[in-house]
Amino acid sequence: MNRLAAIQILRAVAALLVVASHAILRQAEWAPTDPLTSQIAIHIGLLGVWIFFIISGFIMSYTYYDNFALPGAAGQFIASRIIRIVPIYWLATALEVVLRLHHGAGLDVHKLICSLFFIPVAVEPGPMVAMRPTLGVGWTLNYEMMFYAAFAAVLLLSRRKGLTVLIALMAGVVLTGTLFKPIADTRAPTSLITFYSDPIILLFGVGVLLGAAARWLKSAHAVRSNAFLLIALAMFLVVDVMLFAAFVGTHPVDVAWIVAFWVISAICVALCVAVRIDDTRWLTQRLVQLGDASYSLYLFHFFAIIAAEKLWWWVFGKSESWMFAPVSAVAAVLAAIAIHNFVEQPIGRRLRRFRALFGTRRFVRPETVRIPMRGMPDEVAWNGVALPLEPSRPEVSSGTPFADIVHRRRR
Repeated sequence: MNRLAAIQILRAVAALLVVASHAILRQAEWAPTDPLTSQIAIHIGLLGVWIFFIISGFIMSYTYYDNFALPGAAGQFIASRIIRIVPIYWLATALEVVLRLHHGAGLDVHKLICSLFFIPVAVEPGPMVAMRPTLGVGWTLNYEMMFYAAFAAVLLLSRRKGLTVLIALMAGVVLTGTLFKPIADTRAPTSLITFYSDPIILLFGVGVLLGAAARWLKSAHAVRSNAFLLIALAMFLVVDVMLFAAFVGTHPVDVAWIVAFWVISAICVALCVAVRIDDTRWLTQRLVQLGDASYSLYLFHFFAIIAAEKLWWWVFGKSESWMFAPVSAVAAVLAAIAIHNFVEQPIGRRLRRFRALFGTRRFVRPETVRIPMRGMPDEVAWNGVALPLEPSRPEVSSGTPFADIVHRRRR
């Protein structure tokens, strides 16, 4: 049994929450949808977002726990992140640009260049505005890249100093940001300062602490009960639903509720770290595979939803049905697995071979996690990234934010 297979499965579950959220919100644009349904969709998607950020911090600290202060570790880390993130993101951005031009939408060249190099573009303040790159989902990559830069810098230090500096840096940035935007103001940031100092970056820190704790307690016996995990997660899901029922419909959401949901998300991640599951079962293996493909699913799922939408209109017309979400989610999952296997992985392998030509032997490779699977390599490195997508303000290929449509409908 692999004690971290549950984390990979949680990545798959979080990705499916995001996909379901966007499928429901997309249908709400052209079919009558109950406002409560849309609110629920936003909520489940946000849960996926927060879980993804925590997992991202966890993976980095757990993987590179033994590589602090090692010569070449920081450079190796940066190179691996670029190879993992940039090529497939640029490919998805190119697809977005092609679709926009095909539909006659304009193209902001300055925004495109900033998007490709993970530079947020400030916007005029407003009740429903948000800082979004050309590929709307790429806003989370801007946070990821900031976190990676900070993590690479602290890899130059000893582990204790590095982790302390990293957590202190995140907390300091958030506190500094309160001078420009109070923490109680939960609206989307509109400037570079408020974007990078958003309290959401603290979720990376939570994940980092969980990863360090997991490595420190590695010799401890993990709970070996699938039933325990399922019961515990179900209990927290019930609590989460109860909290959601208390604040649903409020905008902006009170910061106290957000903190409560963050705590629940962190507990879910911690449970998946602590619990070992049987990773020889067929369903477990498929979910782990979906976790492997979560980055491709994150980047390309909205394209698949739109494609499924066109087919749905052709067959059923623009009629509301609860079946649209699962059908489009299946289409997104199948597309993501195909892209992961035939595009993302081949590109990564070729770039890693090229990097190896200029690599150094002084660096100790990060720990790998062995996940025995039939027909799959039995050594899987934690070189993935948990990439979330904010469901509350998605952008579609036509360039029309869902929030604008809701705003017009309410008027």
